[in-house]
Amino acid sequence: MLREYKISEIEKLKIHGRRTACLDPLTLFWNGSGIEMNVRATVVKLRCYADYSVFEPWIDVLVEGVRYQKRPLEKGINEITIWQGNAGPCESDIPLRNIKIMRDTPAMAADGDTLIRIEAVFTDGTFEIVDEPGHRIEFIGDSITSGEGCMGPVSEQEWNSACFDAFDNYTYMTSQKLGADYEVFSQSGYGFVWSWNGNPKENMPLFYDEVCGLVPDGKACELGTYEKYDFSLFKPDIVIINLGTNDAGAYSVSSHEAARSMGSDNIHYLNEKGEIPPEDVAALKNGAKAFLKKVREKRTGAIIIWAYGMLLQDSDIINTQMTNLLSAAVAEYSKQENDSKVYYHQLPPTLAGEFGSRSHPGHAAHKKAAESLVKKIEAVLGV
Repeated sequence: MLREYKISEIEKLKIHGRRTACLDPLTLFWNGSGIEMNVRATVVKLRCYADYSVFEPWIDVLVEGVRYQKRPLEKGINEITIWQGNAGPCESDIPLRNIKIMRDTPAMAADGDTLIRIEAVFTDGTFEIVDEPGHRIEFIGDSITSGEGCMGPVSEQEWNSACFDAFDNYTYMTSQKLGADYEVFSQSGYGFVWSWNGNPKENMPLFYDEVCGLVPDGKACELGTYEKYDFSLFKPDIVIINLGTNDAGAYSVSSHEAARSMGSDNIHYLNEKGEIPPEDVAALKNGAKAFLKKVREKRTGAIIIWAYGMLLQDSDIINTQMTNLLSAAVAEYSKQENDSKVYYHQLPPTLAGEFGSRSHPGHAAHKKAAESLVKKIEAVLGV
């Protein structure tokens, strides 16, 4: 017989991702957020509530680290079979399985009504403790960290929920390799000083202190998006900041055209030499140092790695400038703040044949980035 459990009633359940204090129901705000359980059962079902206006939310179901389901959620109540087995009547015949249910799509800054709320788990089995991780990692980023382009053919260019993926993503791959739990704080188009079309209001540091403050007014906001995030809920020993791609992209012709079409003003232009002008270089360096300081205030003992380079611009000059100014910002911050636990890491670029949909890095590029990050982290840790 199936028994219904509210999230708060499963003592041995592990919760992933930025969240509020409310567990019943549990709102999943970010990609990679969800629940994880070790359960000995023949049947596991899930009841969740979903909503949206434009961008439907998706979830992943992982069993023993293998993705069994990737599915969009319908508006309203969704009742989903997570596991259906045929073991014998004796409990000793039923193996223990690790099951993880996570939000596949990121927070949607273009749809304040997109939401997922886990209401209950139904099972005929018993729960056991989920192992403690070897590490805890916080990933801060943009569309790359959100997994944009990780799903769909290379020819697909429409921006929709289906183009995202939290599983075929360097965040998940890196965490799996290191035996780590992780949480994600990322948004497509956003930078660390300004966005892909030069909007200074669309930068990740502005929203770092809130649960999910970049979501516009809508149904999701009623669930606590603007609340101050309780950083004690997740204490990473490693923080990865993968930002800069959109700040650099603001200088492109297409970004200026997009800004004009949106009725905004992108004031960022290259100089006559095709370079980022000195005043912008200074603003970017200062912005990077300011964000490092903010992260350090919240993550006092963590190793912080600023990683950059997966998706380069069509300009060797800009690419070199961004690498130089970011690495310099990290070095200057380290010296000024006497912080020896902050590092810069150059990620391998996405090459021809490694792209996914939306002209973004695909599976091969994410795999390569994860391998590079793991090597960097292990070197820093002295493993």
